[in-house]
Amino acid sequence: MIYFVMKRFLSLALILLLLCPLLPPARAEEGDEPAPDPTIYLVPEDDLPLPCPEYVLTEKRDFVFGGTVVCDVPLTGVSVTIGDENGQILQRVEDKIEAEDEDAACFPLWDRTYPFEDDSLSARTDFAALKPGTYTFTLNAANDVVGEVTLYASPFTVEKTTALHTLIPNDLRGTWSAAEAYLGQGVLPFTYRTGTFGQIQIDSSWVNRNIVEISTPFDGPWRVNRAAAEAFKKAVSYLRNTYIHVGGKWDSGVMRLGNLVVSYTGPYMAREESYTPFLSPHVLGLAVDLNGGIGFNNAVPDGWAVFCREISENLIYNGIREKNGYRYYDFTYIGTWGTEYEKVPTIIQNYLLYELAFYRAGFFWGVYYDHTCDARHFGLGEYDPAVHSDSPLALRKVFEYIDG
Repeated sequence: MIYFVMKRFLSLALILLLLCPLLPPARAEEGDEPAPDPTIYLVPEDDLPLPCPEYVLTEKRDFVFGGTVVCDVPLTGVSVTIGDENGQILQRVEDKIEAEDEDAACFPLWDRTYPFEDDSLSARTDFAALKPGTYTFTLNAANDVVGEVTLYASPFTVEKTTALHTLIPNDLRGTWSAAEAYLGQGVLPFTYRTGTFGQIQIDSSWVNRNIVEISTPFDGPWRVNRAAAEAFKKAVSYLRNTYIHVGGKWDSGVMRLGNLVVSYTGPYMAREESYTPFLSPHVLGLAVDLNGGIGFNNAVPDGWAVFCREISENLIYNGIREKNGYRYYDFTYIGTWGTEYEKVPTIIQNYLLYELAFYRAGFFWGVYYDHTCDARHFGLGEYDPAVHSDSPLALRKVFEYIDG
């Protein structure tokens, strides 16, 4: 009898075991959340790719890579290693992450906003210390669920400074796609050699094909990219034919806008950026620096607050006026800024050049950079100036123009 009962019990148990996979899952109690996916993954940044065979690095130059490590549960660490051909680890850079840190589930590899004080993994990886040769780059990340995983591993090459290099996306400040879209197919890349004092030597055939001269009312012609020539000509035309008046602490009288251009650098210049691993936007012939060293015009990371105060609060736009046959834009400055040029406060000098000439010609103003505040810089093929047309960040005051 006992044998019979045990046999029936085992038979029923076997049937239930076979049926269990076919039964619907138990319903979660109201308010329960599904368990998070612990998978760690990398969101790449196309314009700042990780080291790879396709892009050759240059000896004694740093290299910036981007991307973001993401997970649905808190990360505990992210690390980068560089190994030689024999498998020996030459560099290891890592960040331990506490669960309460803001980067616990989303970890950027490079800090775009503060490159001058950048403590990111990218900034701390010392590519400039590598001698010419072939290496392996590995990116790992970890959390408490899956442990450490490898997100990316690839060989890459470093060549001598005397070698002929091909421009790569990482040479620019994350603006490769914007520059390529502006210039059109076939213009990028070009080849170059690194020189001394931050200068580079660009392939002369590329320069001859793409860099042209336009006339200006200043000391001489500007060398600009062929694709940007019409935009530069348009800006120069506004400088020649636009008139302004600024009253207040000083009185400029009615004057030509172009009279505010004291000095310029570029547009085309084959050089690196100062104090960064990038090439200057001037290498493409798409940017010009105006009035550098005057007032507050050089790159100053904390300058944004100053321009907001002086332009938003202390500069009043009175509209379009007419005098002696000239129609002009009339402004009043009510601030206390202490330096002037042509009786125009230097703090608003480049704003007027941007607002009334370069913005209208499609240029971006370096005051709006997220990594610094560079009022001397007017550029194309970097960022869309429309971003600051009507946003709360826009310092614009003129929305109707004399010539439509």
